Amino acid sequence: MSLVKNQIMVDEATDFSPIQLACMGALSTPGIQSFFACGDFNQRITTWGSRSTDEMRWAFPQIEIRPIQVSYRHSRQLNQFAIDIVRLCAGETVDVALPEDVDNEGVLPVLGTSLASREEVVVWLARRIVEIEQFTRPLPSVAVLVNDEAEVGPLAEGLKAALVDQNLNVVACYEGRSVGEENDIRVFDVQHIKGLEFEAVFFIGVDTLAALRPELFDKYLYVGATRAATYLGLTCAGSKLPQKIETLQAGFAADWSQ
Repeated sequence: MSLVKNQIMVDEATDFSPIQLACMGALSTPGIQSFFACGDFNQRITTWGSRSTDEMRWAFPQIEIRPIQVSYRHSRQLNQFAIDIVRLCAGETVDVALPEDVDNEGVLPVLGTSLASREEVVVWLARRIVEIEQFTRPLPSVAVLVNDEAEVGPLAEGLKAALVDQNLNVVACYEGRSVGEENDIRVFDVQHIKGLEFEAVFFIGVDTLAALRPELFDKYLYVGATRAATYLGLTCAGSKLPQKIETLQAGFAADWSQ
């Protein structure tokens, strides 16, 4: 009985399997059975995670499920983009609204295509980041997401050199560690996007990500879109977005120049 707790609370619950959640729930005091969990099925970034309310009810038959339908994190444009990703990749309708008493207007996401080399990506990224700084000084929080831990350092170094004249700092965040200052540009492996929030998020090689992780790439993209408050940028090594979301390509801008 020394292991039981009066309350069990689980964040990002959809990343855990129903069996794992049931084991967590078993740690609650039997007389109270106080178990709380929060999460978004569309933000599940593990192959074994819980996929539906039915799976949650399998683990906890008596659980009360309450939907949250108002998002305070991002702009109207990025909210719509996130909804479109779910619609195209999962065939589901997401009923998420933005608060009426807040200015949610933002800018279109941007897309850079045929950027196969690191050097080409760095040039494109540097131009987009300078555009953001022209809108907002000092530069707001920026995350750059790459597809492999081995790419974190090289891309950070290349981008740092490209932005040296702008006096902007770039930090390589190995293993998802959120180091550096608030206004630093941080480079992460995409698998560490959960739990982070930024004003701007860039995905590097989203078509490559789709080829590497076809079962989860749309989840990563959805999470990234919901973690970005205003600015979202994607690059592709080829000329098109991944097939699942190719129809969204017309909704991207080329840049944020004024």
